[in-house]
Amino acid sequence: MNKKQKALLGRLDEVALGTLDKASFKASLRLQVYFTGRTHEFFLEFGKAARAIFLKFGNDDGVLDGTRGFQAQSEMLKLWGDMFGQWRDEFLAARREAVSIPFGVVAVRHERLIAPLSQATSPQMESTFGGSGIEEAIEDGVFSPQIDILLHAAGEHLYGDGINLNARIWNVEGAGRDAINEVIMQGVTDGESAWNLAKKLEQYLGAGQNCPRWTSTRLYGRTASDKAAGDTSGLLSGNDCDGSGVSYKALRLARTEIQKAHALATDKLLASQPWVQMEKCNLSAAHPEPDECDDVVKGGENGDGVYPVGTIEYPLHPHCFCFKTAVLMDADAFTSQLNGWLKGESWPEMDQYKRDLGGDVTLSLMPDALSLAVWLFDDDLASVFGAKRLGF
Repeated sequence: MNKKQKALLGRLDEVALGTLDKASFKASLRLQVYFTGRTHEFFLEFGKAARAIFLKFGNDDGVLDGTRGFQAQSEMLKLWGDMFGQWRDEFLAARREAVSIPFGVVAVRHERLIAPLSQATSPQMESTFGGSGIEEAIEDGVFSPQIDILLHAAGEHLYGDGINLNARIWNVEGAGRDAINEVIMQGVTDGESAWNLAKKLEQYLGAGQNCPRWTSTRLYGRTASDKAAGDTSGLLSGNDCDGSGVSYKALRLARTEIQKAHALATDKLLASQPWVQMEKCNLSAAHPEPDECDDVVKGGENGDGVYPVGTIEYPLHPHCFCFKTAVLMDADAFTSQLNGWLKGESWPEMDQYKRDLGGDVTLSLMPDALSLAVWLFDDDLASVFGAKRLGF
């Protein structure tokens, strides 16, 4: 683990224990803002490359005949396949980040709630955000196998149309191929200029020219006071990033699946933390208008959106960004019960938690908090996927 990663983990000490779930939601929003900009950037770059292909194969009058149209089509479909493959890879990486972020909440709570008391039995395990505990931890994270299982489960989730993630990705790729074929075949038939065909294809793609710049401003241009206030309003709003056509299909897929992956991991982890008593449902600041989400946050036994853990499953609909927070045990009660468990008293939930960790509650989990720290605090998010920084 390098110095930058340790510094990011150290900043998690700024996050209050009771606000960690909200911090996880904020991190997932920043992930989605970033990937929104990347999606538009991919489609805009493809549009520019497609225009060059149209102009390359146009005749002296700038028109594609049958032979030239076929050549342009072949080259453009290959270009689309290559571009979409890169988009797909980054999308799948973003899903993994979305699942990993909630595990950071568990890691930080473990560091603050479990480690100080468990050190009494293993004092050699230093528990600090950057101390020797991190060095002794499993570098790839304790929860990597669980993350793989959750990613598979999220990918097999079926919505109303009865298809899984792979089929959804295939549908978006197919929509792009259909757009290319339709524009070229119709253009050859009508004798349209290569320039007009390029403009038509850009309309089919539907990417927003200003979206990468807008998302870059939201991610990197905010003041320190804005970040400290934890403001998430407007993170996923703005006409520049609405998109249409194929880019809208890609964004709808990405946003829904990233949110689903994050929500599924959150549900799993709320149920696995012995110190969590209930779950509270919260409206996103980007919530546009009343729907079933409003009913949920006004439901529960006391009408305050608080339910037994596992009652509500997010997202409730596509583009749903509502989220859950944990209702924690009273701190003194938890400390007393944990002390009793460490002395051999029965606590089945802690027994299961220990098994989830591989049988060692003294192990530092902080490597599992890296995704949470990165998406909360890192100002070089492009480096996460090896992609270039957003903005022109």
